[in-house]
Amino acid sequence: MATVAYDSLLSDIMPMAPEAPDMLITKHIRASVVELCEKTSVYQIELDPITSISGQHEYEFDVPAGTSVQKVLWVTHDGRDLEPISSALLEQRKPKWRSSEATTTGTPEFYVKQSSSAFWVVPPPSATVADAIRVRAILRPTHTSNSCEAEIMNDYRDTIINGALFRVLRTPGYGFTDYAGGQVYASLFNSQLEDAERRARFGDTPIVRKVGYGGLSSVRGTRKYSGRKLYRSNNM
Repeated sequence: MATVAYDSLLSDIMPMAPEAPDMLITKHIRASVVELCEKTSVYQIELDPITSISGQHEYEFDVPAGTSVQKVLWVTHDGRDLEPISSALLEQRKPKWRSSEATTTGTPEFYVKQSSSAFWVVPPPSATVADAIRVRAILRPTHTSNSCEAEIMNDYRDTIINGALFRVLRTPGYGFTDYAGGQVYASLFNSQLEDAERRARFGDTPIVRKVGYGGLSSVRGTRKYSGRKLYRSNNM
């Protein structure tokens, strides 16, 4: 999966804050991308298939480097949909499923998202089957990532730039600090987040399971604010 580095956007932001350190700008670009993904659910992919292991109920999400799972959309085992369930409800529906008093393996019926990195399938599979488990999930970049998936970085370029600019300009104690300008970019960013969230729900993200996400290309226009560019997206 192709990715785009956060620092590739430095040239778009530095003219509006020429004294800002590169590391500071890059940090705020990352924060902007993380917020975009967390609030809008635009980063949706089907993960690489996972081999089910006989008797094993816990598995790790096979996610791209620098990402974690925010939400699971669906899980299948050997072509069968698994029902999402909480740990507490699972214990009611399948009491003692891990004990020797119950049949501990079988055909999986449920999945439980345990964390951003792991999930359960219950009952544990009774056979080892290559690539039996498939997962579609909403991802988010980690706060230590250096890049994000190219489609996200390209389709939401203007949104990411505005989100980074509002953070950079509101950094206190610098010559480039501009609270008024930062507020303008914050308003643009928040508006574009709303558009992106609607786009993820109704536009590019299909309703039918297993159909891939397809983004639209961003068309960028600009106008001036106090000598700075305002990035607006016309494709939403």
